[in-house]
Amino acid sequence: MIHHVEISNFALVEHAGLSFGAGLTVLSGETGAGKSIVVDALDFAIGGRSDRSMLRSGAEEAVVSILFEHQGDELAVTRGLRDSNRSYAKIDGRLVTATELRATTDRLIAIHSQSDQQSIFRESVHQALLDAFGGEPVELARSAYSSYYSEFKKIEKRLAELFTDPETRERRRNILRYQVDEIEGAEIVPGEDRQLLKKIRTMTAVVEIATNIGQAMIELSGDDERSIQAGLSQVVARINAASKNSAYMQDIYDRAESLRQDLAEIAIDLERIYEKLDVRPEEMERANARLSLLRRLQDKYGDDLDAVIAYGKRARQELDRLDRTEEELVRLLDRKDDLLVALRQSADKLLGVRQAAAAELSESINGELQDLNMKNASFVVSVEEMSIDDDYVPTDPHAVRFKIAPNPGEPSMPLISIVSGGEASRVLLAIKTILASVDNVSTLIFDEIDTGISGKTTTMIARKLKSIAEHCQVICVTHSVQIAAIAERHLLIGKVVEGGRTKTTVQNVDGKDRVREVARLLSGRPDDHASRVLAEQLIAGDGS
Repeated sequence: MIHHVEISNFALVEHAGLSFGAGLTVLSGETGAGKSIVVDALDFAIGGRSDRSMLRSGAEEAVVSILFEHQGDELAVTRGLRDSNRSYAKIDGRLVTATELRATTDRLIAIHSQSDQQSIFRESVHQALLDAFGGEPVELARSAYSSYYSEFKKIEKRLAELFTDPETRERRRNILRYQVDEIEGAEIVPGEDRQLLKKIRTMTAVVEIATNIGQAMIELSGDDERSIQAGLSQVVARINAASKNSAYMQDIYDRAESLRQDLAEIAIDLERIYEKLDVRPEEMERANARLSLLRRLQDKYGDDLDAVIAYGKRARQELDRLDRTEEELVRLLDRKDDLLVALRQSADKLLGVRQAAAAELSESINGELQDLNMKNASFVVSVEEMSIDDDYVPTDPHAVRFKIAPNPGEPSMPLISIVSGGEASRVLLAIKTILASVDNVSTLIFDEIDTGISGKTTTMIARKLKSIAEHCQVICVTHSVQIAAIAERHLLIGKVVEGGRTKTTVQNVDGKDRVREVARLLSGRPDDHASRVLAEQLIAGDGS
């Protein structure tokens, strides 16, 4: 419900703070005081129309803030209008769009005036109201239908996918089959590329060692007379010949012979090492080929082997799904037929409970209309079936409409066709009286719902408003003494001129001030003794 409202620079209101509570609050004032300005401000705050005429002359910005109490929490809604004709909205200090603002406030507050078509008169809300009135039986039946409907739409979507462009589906299957064969045929082992790289590096090192040793062996002791050993043997032989005639050369010979023997041993050692080296060129070629294959797969399907394997699994799953298309088509078509039967059956069950609720609601509202002096009117809640077939399944199988025949012998017409403002007000009030306990809106605002109505009917309207206020907060702009006297709170709207400027004022009145205002509503003479005595009696007697 609304806890507090702040209005600044809106139309003729310079600044006003209004506090509200549970139950019925009325706003009254002399003609032209600006009673509807407050309602206009509230409508603006919750996302209604905005234009520069709402901005107080000379002001740069109009601001209306509402503090709601909702389910134990507070919710602050603010909307402003700048002199540039641009508006903004905030919820709990956060900027929101107009759509977000409306979505939030629509469940909190509803404004009903004779200048607009009340939401309750629009067919779009009739079904929700009937279902809420019908309670658990309707909710269970509707939930069953909705469940079948949801599954049916999913199957329709899937069937559309399966039936769409079979050539494209076949091309996709061929691509997937090639990819799956390529990836699965490679028989990839996770981490295999790292092992191959390590193996290739080791084998490359062995080949390099073998190549160098082999070349060294050739140069050291090859068959060629130009080998190091052959050349060294010739050198040693010549030194030996020279040493026979020279003691000095004998030492050189000994050293040269020792070098020749060392080289011979080195040659033997190199040969022994070479023979032990594990050089397998075919295996190295296979390893390089395998690594090249893995690299090509990574270029196509992923940054690493894990990604390639994952891609292959996804491709396999999609291919399997495509391969099962025919089987799936048969299964889905069978299930679709079963769901059509279930939808028709659940629609019939829902129709039964809705029609029962519609009859009860119609009877209850007609009783309220009798109280409101519309004895000849006949209110009807119609529930019309909609066809269910292969080509069309409606979101809801029924069209619910509130209709009324104001006079006997006339056909029932949509509520929106009611021309008389007084009749519209009474029908609205009758509906709200019955549905107040199931309507989710926590605050109802009525702008001069009593226009065009007088006498006992006004008294009944006052009582209906009081009854509705037992279930939700009701705020009513009125010129009716009966409604003003029955309210828990009374706000007086006035108009004053200060400094050459006209402005609207709002004040809470109680005690003698309230008696004075009710007396004014009675006779137009707030200080008349008889009027004040009667006003006191009406207030004490709860409006009667």
